[in-house]
Amino acid sequence: MSASISTSVLSHGELSKRIPASETAVFQHSPEADSKLRREWEPGCQPDEIYDRYLPRWRAWLRRYLVKRLREEKDWMADWQVRVRTEGRDKFFYWTAIFGTHTFFMTFLPVLFFFGFPVKARGLLYVVGMGIHISSFAKDLVCTPRPYSPPVIRLSMSTHHHEYGFPSSHSTNSVSIALFFGGWLYELRHQVGSSAVMAGWAFLFVYAASVVGGRLYTGMHSTADIIGGSLMGAACWLLWVIVGAQTEAWVNTGTWLVPAISIPLTLGMVHYHPEPLDDCPCFEDAIAVLAVILGSFVGHWWGVISGEAIPSVVQRQSYQSGPLQGITVIAFRLILGLGIMFAWRLIAKTTLLRILPPIFRTFSKVSGEDLPTRRFYKAATDYKQVPQKLAFRQIPSVVDLQIGTNENSSFSTSPVDSPVLSMNGHPSKSSSAFLQAPSTNGVRQRTREEEEKDKEEEEKKRKDEEIRFLIRVNKRKGDRSKYDAEVLTKVGVYSGIGLLATTFIPILFNKIENIVLS
Repeated sequence: MSASISTSVLSHGELSKRIPASETAVFQHSPEADSKLRREWEPGCQPDEIYDRYLPRWRAWLRRYLVKRLREEKDWMADWQVRVRTEGRDKFFYWTAIFGTHTFFMTFLPVLFFFGFPVKARGLLYVVGMGIHISSFAKDLVCTPRPYSPPVIRLSMSTHHHEYGFPSSHSTNSVSIALFFGGWLYELRHQVGSSAVMAGWAFLFVYAASVVGGRLYTGMHSTADIIGGSLMGAACWLLWVIVGAQTEAWVNTGTWLVPAISIPLTLGMVHYHPEPLDDCPCFEDAIAVLAVILGSFVGHWWGVISGEAIPSVVQRQSYQSGPLQGITVIAFRLILGLGIMFAWRLIAKTTLLRILPPIFRTFSKVSGEDLPTRRFYKAATDYKQVPQKLAFRQIPSVVDLQIGTNENSSFSTSPVDSPVLSMNGHPSKSSSAFLQAPSTNGVRQRTREEEEKDKEEEEKKRKDEEIRFLIRVNKRKGDRSKYDAEVLTKVGVYSGIGLLATTFIPILFNKIENIVLS
């Protein structure tokens, strides 16, 4: 293997010398041959007994099955990496992984709305958005780790490895995008010709295969992960093929049922998202894309009932009236449209983070009830205010996903205080002792019903206490605190982005261009 990079053929002994043993996975954050290897935290790596104890039986069964597959695959995946990895292939799969991310999709998507393809843009949003939500939901549902590393070496530029392994969201996204555009090409076959359709299909196949296969090559996912993710992506596309036209027709009726159903349904899906045992960002991805879809539904409905919706032909006229005017209009729409979205995100996030905590505390005080708070999030009654610096973090594309090789990132080298899952599944001695239930001695004669009720309450209290303990030991150094207000803030911010990108910004374009271009 003459072109093989040196980092892919290191022995376990060499790895242990080069990398501290306090963390859980071996990463290479650059495709260059002389890049450093690092150990980084990953979710899903607590002892198996912990997940068996706290997950419902059916979720624990799914996790055990997937973890068993991981243990069976770890050796052949490592051997396969040694055989096939080269510096050229590393660079190819390192960079093509970008095209399967949520960030790429959400950056590209507004362009379709800005330039007069609202029906196709909504279809793409709903297909890929459903895939993002379902894959994030499934990750938090089964809590599986990624392929064991070592012996596998990860090649990744982003922080996606801070999510669980199953399913591969890259696979879900790329397959659904490829199928959607493949279907669009087929609809245009009479305009563009069969040769163009076949060439487009070939390109889309290479695109999807590169992203999906690259997740195996880079050691980021197992075969079960990419198969599951690909099937989810195909299912989302197929569902839209079946119900897409009916959904568009339903919203076009202007019925008040559109907001009456979509708003509580979205809030319910946010509330009932599975709670994982580890601190995983999947929930944040899921609520962001749900909020964008909600904004699109409400914006589409508002455009219908108000009569403000701009026909597609009208949206495309301005930039199809000559090359000079076309270039000017395209630049104007991109700069103004994206600028409005970023400004909205900054203003809305700052405002909501300031006003929501007092509202939560007042409601809790008046009702006498604690507001439901997700694991790893602080309740409003436990803090005075959310640090304003949260609203001024680096501006992302549309979804808060970090991409890049920031050496100073708090995620990069943060050690884990919690026990590491060994490849044979045996927990550490301390974790085994921790899981032993304390004995209870009855002090009086009780009925069987009372005893059962007391046992259930005692078990629930013990479980809650142990989960709180696990949260404390599972915190990574450098992790920031999370606040309950951030959940509704994200819903408000991203539903607003959905409204702006799909409805209000195109209307603004039309009004400005009508004035300027007469």
